[in-house]
Amino acid sequence: MNKCLLSAAVSVAATLSVASDLKLEDLYREKPLTGKTARGMEWSHKDRYLGYLWNPYDVKGSDLWIYDNKERKSTCLTSIESMSAFDKDLPEVIARYKKDKIEEERRKKLTDEERKKLEEEDKKKEEERKEPLKEYSGISGFAWANKKDELLFEYKGDLYRQNIGDAKPVRLTKTQENEGSTKWLKDDSGFFFRRGGGVFRMRFDSSFVEQLNPPLPNNLPLGLYSISPDETKMMITASRQKRRSREVTYISYRGRFAEAKTAQREVAGDPFNDEAYVFLYDISKDDGKPWEVYHWAGGMEYQQTAFADEPWSPDSTKLVFATWKRTQKDLAIVVADVAARKTSTVYSVKHAGGPESPGMADPIFTKDGKKIVALLESSGYRHVWSIDPLAKGATQLTRGDFEVYLRKLTADGKGIIATSWKEHSWRMDVYRVSLADGAMTRLTNREGAYGAPEMSHGGDKFAVSFKDWKTLNELYVVDGKSERKLTESHAEDFWKVTKLTPAPFEFRNRHGHLVRGMAYYPPGFIKTDKRPLFLYTYGGPLGTSKDIVSGNFNSFNMYVAYTMGYVTATIDPRGMSGYGAVFESANFGAPGVAQVEDLSDGVKYLIAQGGIDGKKVGISGWSFGGFQTQMCLYTAPDVFTLGIAGAGPTEWQNYNNWYSGGVIGDSREGKPEDLDKFSLTKLAKNLKGHLLLLHGMEDTNVLFQDTVKVYQALLRAGKGPLVELVVDPTGGHGLGGDIKRKDQYAIYEAYLLKIWALTRETSG
Repeated sequence: MNKCLLSAAVSVAATLSVASDLKLEDLYREKPLTGKTARGMEWSHKDRYLGYLWNPYDVKGSDLWIYDNKERKSTCLTSIESMSAFDKDLPEVIARYKKDKIEEERRKKLTDEERKKLEEEDKKKEEERKEPLKEYSGISGFAWANKKDELLFEYKGDLYRQNIGDAKPVRLTKTQENEGSTKWLKDDSGFFFRRGGGVFRMRFDSSFVEQLNPPLPNNLPLGLYSISPDETKMMITASRQKRRSREVTYISYRGRFAEAKTAQREVAGDPFNDEAYVFLYDISKDDGKPWEVYHWAGGMEYQQTAFADEPWSPDSTKLVFATWKRTQKDLAIVVADVAARKTSTVYSVKHAGGPESPGMADPIFTKDGKKIVALLESSGYRHVWSIDPLAKGATQLTRGDFEVYLRKLTADGKGIIATSWKEHSWRMDVYRVSLADGAMTRLTNREGAYGAPEMSHGGDKFAVSFKDWKTLNELYVVDGKSERKLTESHAEDFWKVTKLTPAPFEFRNRHGHLVRGMAYYPPGFIKTDKRPLFLYTYGGPLGTSKDIVSGNFNSFNMYVAYTMGYVTATIDPRGMSGYGAVFESANFGAPGVAQVEDLSDGVKYLIAQGGIDGKKVGISGWSFGGFQTQMCLYTAPDVFTLGIAGAGPTEWQNYNNWYSGGVIGDSREGKPEDLDKFSLTKLAKNLKGHLLLLHGMEDTNVLFQDTVKVYQALLRAGKGPLVELVVDPTGGHGLGGDIKRKDQYAIYEAYLLKIWALTRETSG
């Protein structure tokens, strides 16, 4: 910017009083401030012990921890030191970790410039290294015995047996192939496990190892498997690629010369080249003849299945699953009768809701085997439904303008354990749902977001994660009104650098829908201020994920509010998951349009609250959010005057058809133009504000060419002075190549300051 322009910009810039005791490097460190969340929770047979995989913040890998509910204490059952007795690589790894820790402490005392120089040297060494460094990843899985305080666990593809109270585990396998997916036999005499493409049974009193899965037709590879409760039957899934998919080219700049590389993908107008199967097999007969109960042959009609963790009837005679034909919108609950070798559709419905919901149906039998419980969205929200296989009818159990997520049957079989945001959209609680009348009884106590619970066998307590805006995600045992915290997972510095807490808000959009958001307000904010407003959004469907959840933070938005004096906000517009069918299906046939309305209405709402300069409204987003950011600037240029868009799919006809066909719109075979009409290249000419585009050049999810094409359209429309392009030569979809997270946000910060030309009067 020349001196005249700079002078003019500064003369009209607001002078904001902001804090100076926070830097980007405080937030975006080489080692993140948040640690590992406990996972894989499972109770022992009498509920005295809870096993979980976890390690404290400064400890590498995930080890097997045991919480003793009687003694009220946790013990680490495995460690890098104990597993070194079985892994010859670990002594060297331990020595390197100790050396790295000393170096980490030394570097804390260096200047930013000195640290940056060392980081560059580290990166060069990493690039020159021919083999990756050996690491300790820890325990990958475990399973409790059915009648004893004993478990099996998996480490680096081998299996170990551990009695609670014994000092050391017993190693059961030492093979080049990976073993895993262990499950004890019901009498604890042995276990099932997976090795490569086979499912095996092994007994402790014998050296005999038996492969159970039969050869599949046409040499199909083993996918998932499930053993029936009586251990006589097996469900097997399989899939394969019938032919090579289209190959798209991207360019790598890692060598002396640029190199063209390829990635496979099926795009708009392409038929699906995969086919999928479900087989049932009678292990007791061992006749080598699996029964095919489902087959999707690929083609233009996308199909999928949904299985619960426990898909069998209690008497092991039947298997239940859901099937989904996307174009026809046919969602069916299917029961396979093993003895009769017959499948029947016990319930079907035209699903007109969100594209993610059919894959979450996860039907299960009730304890008496007479009914089926499934998650359906027929009411407009995901709710628990009871299905009568004989009458082929369904009854909605839970009701309301909120979503419920089915987890498992209660111990007594009279209810369902579920999670829901019934109390408020930014909360998540655990409930018991009555199968008799659908009544929901809340089992959790605090206002925040609980995760998926692991119920004890007796049903009187459960293990669950919890977070809110004052508490980071940790593992708890909930026993009535008592909640005992088991883990401390994160760096103490997190709260030192978290200077602001987001304030949740909600507003009605122009159509009357309730839209949620959260905002950071800068120190000293008053409603007579004229502060810039900077938004973040995603805007697309993603399972049950949404951004406005208690305990979710946006560290860059917090940083901008605290150090730059802006008001910042995150908004979940229509198009997002987790708010019902109207929201999740909003993209279909008009991607990004509903979001622009909601985000514009959100800006209007926030401006009406006071303290915001309506002429300085910016927005940022990544992936779908990168698309959405551009949509806002191209179609609502009088509302949004600045945008930072990362890795946005700008040409939907070139994105994966499994996604675009469910989220964006239908396309006919050989007709990519059916989705080309939604391309941002056709809207780029409308840009009035300032736009920063970022993309990793090795992105094989959203191709770098998407950003190149829209940049080209902007240049051809004469928008060159309004747009800037930043590329990461070795970055993928989330960057992470030459641009690290701190660098990314330093680019954001510099761009905001340059475009809005704010002077900053620091304090604090």
